[in-house]
Amino acid sequence: MIVKKIRNQNTPKPKTKQVADLVDYIRQPHNTNPAEKIEHSGGLNFLTGTHSSQKKEMIILATETVYSKMPVSHYVFSWREHEQPTAEQVDELVDIFLREMGLEGCQTVYGLHYNTENYHVHIAVNRMHPVSMKVIDPNHGFDIEAAHKVLALVEHRQGWSSEAKARYTVNQAGDVVRRPRKNSTLSPKQPALDFECATGEKSAQRIAQERGHAIIREAKSWQELHEKLEVAGLRLEKKSSGAIIFVGEIAVKASSVDRAFSLGKLCRRLGEFVPGNYSVDLPAPDPEPVSFINLKQWKQYRAERSRQASSAASMPEESPEIGLLKDLHRKDRATLHERLSGHPRCILNIARHALKLQQREEMRLLLLRKTKKPVRSRRRRFEDWLWDRDMHRQADRWRYRKALESLPEEFRGAPTVMATPTREPLASYTAHKRAMLKAVPDTEPDRLNAYIALQMRKEGFSREAVTEIILECAPQDRPGQPERNWRRYAVRMAACAFGIEGDLRLARGSTAKKKQQGEHEQEKLEEQAQPEEAPRVEEKQGTAPRQALRMR
Repeated sequence: MIVKKIRNQNTPKPKTKQVADLVDYIRQPHNTNPAEKIEHSGGLNFLTGTHSSQKKEMIILATETVYSKMPVSHYVFSWREHEQPTAEQVDELVDIFLREMGLEGCQTVYGLHYNTENYHVHIAVNRMHPVSMKVIDPNHGFDIEAAHKVLALVEHRQGWSSEAKARYTVNQAGDVVRRPRKNSTLSPKQPALDFECATGEKSAQRIAQERGHAIIREAKSWQELHEKLEVAGLRLEKKSSGAIIFVGEIAVKASSVDRAFSLGKLCRRLGEFVPGNYSVDLPAPDPEPVSFINLKQWKQYRAERSRQASSAASMPEESPEIGLLKDLHRKDRATLHERLSGHPRCILNIARHALKLQQREEMRLLLLRKTKKPVRSRRRRFEDWLWDRDMHRQADRWRYRKALESLPEEFRGAPTVMATPTREPLASYTAHKRAMLKAVPDTEPDRLNAYIALQMRKEGFSREAVTEIILECAPQDRPGQPERNWRRYAVRMAACAFGIEGDLRLARGSTAKKKQQGEHEQEKLEEQAQPEEAPRVEEKQGTAPRQALRMR
């Protein structure tokens, strides 16, 4: 499982509109986007029971505070592709979340969505307590750390899989403890990783780490540091009390490349800062792919983006009439205070708002009358670009690129299963279920069905056959959930087994098997290479060895 906090965006929408849109999206996402699907929703700590009345309650309480710009926080918990929580498990997660975050008694709206490959629950909680009328700051501002502890508790209690880089785990005593940190490799910060995921190209921070980290770490003087950075296509400058590394025209904080590269630590190591004498303006580096996965499609994506950028650069300059109107608007805004100097400040605020609306309408009419301003579309994400072109498999490979990169080259493609089923689907399902429960008796049901679906795929069963047998057998293991949509459950289980995650599991199994065979063959070769011990000849008392007799 993973957890993420959705940050509040700088938006001109008032607080009431933001809260209303968030609550509507969580409980009724199909009204905003027909592709959004919801399976379960709920609300806690409200006086009323309907959606509209609970939304009004949350809006009224959120507007009571004047010290918090947005007291309603938005969190998302997401499960792995083969995991499908029930309504009871979602309710339990929300209860644990409120208790561990110190938000018990606060108004909460949540909804379980399944429009993506992973089930995920949205939680909107009003941090203003309805009794104390104070805004609660979970974990003294470190709410993400507290949310990761919630993650560990939910995984332990409900049997979900944890991520490889999970921060916390539950020990045998039932306490949440920090996982020991492994020797982490140098990696960009999260905003840079988000940029790489969106565009498929290396971020400026990664380029600075790859090209400049060793130079800065091993430099003995400022002159040596500047000279080698210039050769690498970088430059380092001092800005205020910090150091900045320029990758072309993009500035990267030196401390974000490595904490040891802050200006204070560099000065303690190299002496007082000496600016570099960079001869020419360093050109911006050419875009580099961050991964070799989907390299051909990435080149096409880059070429299309380059054409869009060139067309945007060739747009006609702003007409003189638009510039004159902007100057006039700027002058009106600057003199408004003088014209209303004798009126109260509330009148000035009303006049400013009315002037803004008037100027906006005047600019809109002028643009419609004088120029056909082209609409600049937002830069398309690489993954969305793949989906738009029906490259579904490539889009899935991009999502799992980290796992694919870790596999040997011969296992990075889709594994082909040439087997033919030798028994009925029900017999296969039962046999794999018995084997799994014998090895791990307390296996979580979703994990059990995902394992069975993958093993049946290896046997050669079709996706449709796996879907039907899971639809037939899975409800029997959970007789207390008759209202669940078992058809959707079976379809998603089969999609996981026959999708990119199933490919990865088969590839990992083949890799482990090949490695085990290689180790076994190596042991046999080592045994054959060892010389056999010569048979020991025991000497009888009073006789000399045969070797000694020959020497005589």
